[in-house]
Amino acid sequence: MNESVEQKTLHPVVEFLISSRFSGLCGIIGPVIALIGIALAIWVSPWFNWFNNALSDLGHPTMLGGSNGVPGLNPAAPIFNTSLILTGLITLILTVWLIRYQVFERSIIGVIAAILLTISQFFLIGIGVFHEGFGYTHFIVSVGFFLTLLIAGMIYGVRLIQEKHLRIIGIMAFILALISALIWVAYYLTLLPFTGVAIPEIISAVTAMVWVFPLCVLLILGKRM
Repeated sequence: MNESVEQKTLHPVVEFLISSRFSGLCGIIGPVIALIGIALAIWVSPWFNWFNNALSDLGHPTMLGGSNGVPGLNPAAPIFNTSLILTGLITLILTVWLIRYQVFERSIIGVIAAILLTISQFFLIGIGVFHEGFGYTHFIVSVGFFLTLLIAGMIYGVRLIQEKHLRIIGIMAFILALISALIWVAYYLTLLPFTGVAIPEIISAVTAMVWVFPLCVLLILGKRM
């Protein structure tokens, strides 16, 4: 009773900012910023090649072509790095809301998946902050991002499958995360016809968006999760 009275006294703006609708909106806006940032960074980088480069090569501020490229001021770096930092910060609003929701639902699987999603966004921010010029530190946050994102997708998929009205999204999340994982395995076993890591990276990011976006739409529409 006290909680409901307290909620009614909240300012409408505050209510919106802590609502599922705002969280869902952030879950869409954040990744879109990343896609736009990556597209713009590639546009100003004629040297970039999907088959030979990593996406992180776009973020090295003093090397054209990444760590193994040639010295030169990279105009793509501030675009790429800033977009990833903004994406991580904005998407955290969604993932923290998901943690709270899964705790309320008393779903251990859901809480674990939501926590992993949250950790993945901290790693994403780390990719932008500790750009490729930071060497091994950048490698750690990059691996951390893709690893937690894939595992979160599989676990969240299992959680969503438990809900009849979310089962299709859950199956989609699990299968897409599994496909991404297999692509990474194939890449590290040198079974793919290219040396650059950009393609596995973009596939992992986009496949995550494919299952996250429908959830965000449901949140925006105020539908039951």
